[in-house]
Amino acid sequence: MTRPSAIQISFSTEAVALIGTESVNLSDLKRSLRTVSDTQSITHAAQALGVTYRTLWGRLLGFDEALACKLIGKSRGRGTSLTSKGRTVLAVLEKHGELFAQPAKDRVDSFANDLMQSLRDDAQLRLMASHDFAIAQTFARSSSTAVNTKAQKLSDAIHTSSGGSVDCIRTLLRGDTDLAGYHHMTPAVDSGAVQAESPLWAKVEQSADFWSVPLMQREQGLIIAPRLKGKVSSLADLTGDAVRFINRQRGSGTRLLLDSLLADASVASARISGYEHEEFTHQAVAASIAAGAADVGLGLRAAAAQFKLHFVPLAVEIYRLAGRSETQNHPRVLALIAAVREHAAKLPGYKALN
Repeated sequence: MTRPSAIQISFSTEAVALIGTESVNLSDLKRSLRTVSDTQSITHAAQALGVTYRTLWGRLLGFDEALACKLIGKSRGRGTSLTSKGRTVLAVLEKHGELFAQPAKDRVDSFANDLMQSLRDDAQLRLMASHDFAIAQTFARSSSTAVNTKAQKLSDAIHTSSGGSVDCIRTLLRGDTDLAGYHHMTPAVDSGAVQAESPLWAKVEQSADFWSVPLMQREQGLIIAPRLKGKVSSLADLTGDAVRFINRQRGSGTRLLLDSLLADASVASARISGYEHEEFTHQAVAASIAAGAADVGLGLRAAAAQFKLHFVPLAVEIYRLAGRSETQNHPRVLALIAAVREHAAKLPGYKALN
């Protein structure tokens, strides 16, 4: 069987309503009414739609009959216009206009390219990874020379998505992804809430069906607004009335770390103002603090450095890459591991692990 050399995809947005025994093409109805309304002329509307006067007139009469109402009318000195009923029908169609909108060409082209990639013998690998600066930098596209960069080649070879560490591992175990990027604590601090999740990591790290390697070591701690520098230095300080906390989402490795550290320090989360307010990346947490929307959050030293915020280290964690056993020595996986470690070595609070 010969594999296709190219794929072209088209989307149809035609919608047909059955009214009694009459069928109405709603896409044609919307286009016809809008064009007549804009041109105030059957002749000009027909030209704009690329049909003859007779064709458009017959189409409009058909719409009148199917809907049992008059949609257009002629008035002296004003040409052809929509009736009150016609304007109402057009308003309803345009209110729900997203149902008739074709996808943008770049989105369709991207879909066609991804589908083509999936049919290749060396199909794309799927990576679901917890948010990380080194991972993001690895897949970042260069603005002018992207086609010649390793990042571009990896972007073509590996499809990426993001999620919390717990979701990444679960997705890998279900077989819905080939690779998972996740993090958890070093044994010295792997306790409390994190320890409760350890069997999940073990299902990958202690199974012959999967492999898992450490990519890098990262420093996590309190990211603090400049005005509170020196006033917040521990988790106990988060319970102050003047401190607004910003949290990470449930299921993220950082949220698990926070809950573990709070339990070890005997600090109740209910005493922390803002504990329930969540963001989905380290960058978003730091950006919220830099913008004055919060005062403190738990995150990476690299995020604090990016936004020039104060940082108090609390823990060191290992970020790992795991995959299904058949992918362990895949050239793309080896290239990904090398690229991520290269970027990690240049980030504050990071240390590449070999």
